[in-house]
Amino acid sequence: MSFLDRFTKNPTGEKLLEELRCFFISSAKARAGDDIEFRESIRIGLWIIRHLPVSRDAVFDLVSVVYQEFVQKHLSSVEQRDGVISILDEEIDDFLKDIHSTFILYLENCGEIWSPILSSWALHLLGQFSTQNANRPLLTRAQSVNEVITIWMGSKAIQSLLTITSRCLTCQDHSNTDSFISALLDTSAAHSPQFDWVVAHVGNTYPQTVVTEVLNLGLNNFSLNPPQGSKLSSVAGILGHLSTTHSKEVQNAFDQTLQHVLSGTNPTAERFGIPYLLHLCSSSIPLLDVLMDSVLPKVKEDTIMGMQPMIQSWIQFHFAQNAQALIALVTHLILKSNCGPKALEILMNGAKTWRFLGVYARMLLKNFMIEISSLLYESSVPHKDLVANFPCISALKEKSDTLMKFLTDSDGQIARFTKQIIKLISFYEAEAVGVQALVHYFRSSVTDSHIWHMTDLISSLEMKYPSILGNALRVLIVEARLFPIDDSGTHLRPWRTIFRVIKSEVSGIPPIPIKVKFSIVIRENLCSLVSLLDTRMQQFRMDEASILVGILSYVPDLTYQVLFGTLLKVERFLVEIFFRVIAIRNGRVGRGEKIQQVSFISKLLNHLCSNTSSAIQNDSLRSLVQICLNPDCRHLFQQTAKVVSGPLSEDTLIDDDEFEPERFTMYVSLLQENQKRSVSVSMNRTHSTSFHSGKFSKSSSNVAKVQILGNEDHEINVSLFLSVVISVCMARPGNGREMSNQMEAKNGKTNQWRDETAHGSDSESNKEVNIEAMRKVALLLVEIVSPDVMFNGLPWPEEEFSKVQVERDLQIRRAFEEHPYLWDLLELVAHYCPSLCYCSVLLRALMATFMAHWTSCQKAQASLYPTQLKWTVRLINIMKVGQLIPPPLSYIGLVIVELKANELLALLRDIWWYMKAHVPIPTLFIKDPHSNRFVRDADFVNVSPMYTERLRLALINNVESVGYLYPRLFPIQQQSLVVQAINGNGSQGQGQETKLKAIIPE
Repeated sequence: MSFLDRFTKNPTGEKLLEELRCFFISSAKARAGDDIEFRESIRIGLWIIRHLPVSRDAVFDLVSVVYQEFVQKHLSSVEQRDGVISILDEEIDDFLKDIHSTFILYLENCGEIWSPILSSWALHLLGQFSTQNANRPLLTRAQSVNEVITIWMGSKAIQSLLTITSRCLTCQDHSNTDSFISALLDTSAAHSPQFDWVVAHVGNTYPQTVVTEVLNLGLNNFSLNPPQGSKLSSVAGILGHLSTTHSKEVQNAFDQTLQHVLSGTNPTAERFGIPYLLHLCSSSIPLLDVLMDSVLPKVKEDTIMGMQPMIQSWIQFHFAQNAQALIALVTHLILKSNCGPKALEILMNGAKTWRFLGVYARMLLKNFMIEISSLLYESSVPHKDLVANFPCISALKEKSDTLMKFLTDSDGQIARFTKQIIKLISFYEAEAVGVQALVHYFRSSVTDSHIWHMTDLISSLEMKYPSILGNALRVLIVEARLFPIDDSGTHLRPWRTIFRVIKSEVSGIPPIPIKVKFSIVIRENLCSLVSLLDTRMQQFRMDEASILVGILSYVPDLTYQVLFGTLLKVERFLVEIFFRVIAIRNGRVGRGEKIQQVSFISKLLNHLCSNTSSAIQNDSLRSLVQICLNPDCRHLFQQTAKVVSGPLSEDTLIDDDEFEPERFTMYVSLLQENQKRSVSVSMNRTHSTSFHSGKFSKSSSNVAKVQILGNEDHEINVSLFLSVVISVCMARPGNGREMSNQMEAKNGKTNQWRDETAHGSDSESNKEVNIEAMRKVALLLVEIVSPDVMFNGLPWPEEEFSKVQVERDLQIRRAFEEHPYLWDLLELVAHYCPSLCYCSVLLRALMATFMAHWTSCQKAQASLYPTQLKWTVRLINIMKVGQLIPPPLSYIGLVIVELKANELLALLRDIWWYMKAHVPIPTLFIKDPHSNRFVRDADFVNVSPMYTERLRLALINNVESVGYLYPRLFPIQQQSLVVQAINGNGSQGQGQETKLKAIIPE
């Protein structure tokens, strides 16, 4: 039962006057210290305010004293108990209950009247309590708003006031909450920040209602007052506080405001909404974060375009007709936000796509660049504090991926703006951003302007980060190893960009304005680059390796301060890549491109061999010769070749003429042969013991199947192979390094030498083939082709002794038949005397097999065996080029085409006897001072008639067909002898004499 029941519900005027007099009397006694009268005066006052509105202020003052006493007692009690809050410390007073129940009753019966009155009084009283007790140690020690709420909520008086405010906000009969929100704003403005705990409590209880109404009330107030005179700061404070715990509600309220702006249903929002939100966010960083994080990503192009008609009115009414003021405000918001990179991305896209607004977007970007440059370059604030005050700076570092795509934008202004941002962030924040930008340039550069921007960025950052280019290159290498191959070819773009830059760097057209050159960085990271050339790796890419070889070929002084092991890897990988290049068909790669790739490999091998020890050259030559003679590579150098394609079935027979690598020891190692015939048993603490398996025959199931392959590029492949061998042989190990040291000693003119090296003009000595290198090629041929290690000397034995070595000779000849390009390699050796001398064992083996063949067909015409005749002629021509046989023996190849087999055999024996008598040793050659080549001495042309007599007789016997060669082969013989021989040759003598007379004068 309420104490109000004792009062009349509908009093007359006399009754009101009587109760008013009682109120005054009781109030006077209460001031004198009478508690009973004090409570009585309050009870009378609570009844009077319902019927006499003018008495409300006096009654509320008395009630406020009651609440204040309860609050003070509570705080004192808590402090005495060292912060331990106990509700039992304050007994629930019936008097406070009466007051609380009376206010609740009024709100229930007539909420539309009492809600504005009680909410304003309760909020004002809460604000007053908060300010008065703000310096209490109990409250100052609180670490968070939640702790402050806990302390205050221990008081029944505070609970009563907060309950009243909540009932005022949710009063069913009072749907319009503007009065409550207005009171909340006014109180917050007067008592903030001590009042924040009340805002937090109310907002946590009814977040959506409070946030929406506060935002709307602030908008209405903003539309009627300038920003300086409105409640903008209070709105910003309340919403900013609530955004920390109820960001979703704040986001929804912002979205709703934007929808009103664009829909046109709310004229106030349409005209003032966007300026209001901008000013609001400029006053509260938490609200700015909500706007940028949640609302900004939802803004589409059509949203921006819908605001176009309103911008001029915004500038006119809210920014004093000064567009720069609007731009400055937006710039300030971007700098203050963590979502600055996202805002910049929208502006840069809008600068290209927005029609009228694109101009403002470009102005914003320009102003942002000016502001951030001024902050970083000119600010006296420590950098740490500067970053804390302007979160956009650190956000640009953390979210730099957002801007990277604009570095190579088609719009030059956008690309320059992004590059400048990257410069600033890299210089003041972290090198990683600059490295990331360089990697993007390498991946995406298409035009010369992109490359210019990249070099400009490098030149700006290398002063602080000298290794930035090297770090970017290492990132590219790691990505090339890890990322899958892109069919579109974009994975090649970084290396093509580097190739373009390094060619310009070496040529100096156009000049590259960077201190640390690309060539130096590539050389320093050669050890890492080598992995991309490794053909054994699963992620090896031939197209990528081809570009890398071109890059390395343009690097001056590639071997400078590089480990020998790295150079050896490069050399071996280059040889393997060479064979992969020539294996590419013309349909896939043009012949010109193939030649260019081989030229890069050739130049690079020459450079490696010239500037290192002879070990690199030796290994290069060995690798080239060994791989080219491998059975798997035969098809590269032959028009048709037999290659291994897989095991045959058991019932398949193999023709003896089919090629089997196992037949020749030049293809199978001794270790492999031993493993076929033995098993190995490993015992603990003992050496491996071998036992014969007892099985020598080879199962037919393990025999390799042979397949015939054709190759239209075999001729050019042979030419390319020989050109690479010549290039390697032109190198003089150590010569390039000595020259480099000499050039460095002459006033720093190293760059000139490096440029010459990069273009393939090392030294004059490197333009000539190194005879010592060609000697190594000859020895390699003997080592690989000859199956024996004995009887490989230079002297030619007796003809009968060759029968002892017939098996070896047949294997050597079979090697030449299976690898016809061995003849080309042998001809190459012959051109550089005296290298052919070291191939004496191969020459006599071929000669012995040819003699054996012609012995078996004595009376037949030699032309009936075109293949054997062709190889015989080629052998004689090779010995002629190598200056092993003198004229006229060297011209036998011109004669034997028309001879019989027995005559051809006799001439070959003459050559054999000559070679036996004149051992082909290198000391027989002397260096010609004019041609700088090795030639035979003067006695070389003085040939004994015992070696030429049968050749002369063969010419006479076949004078009809080869008689015209007689004066060329025997210029000292008398023509009369020839004429006599012709006259004694039957009825055709007269005609042949006429023919011979016409030829001899020539």
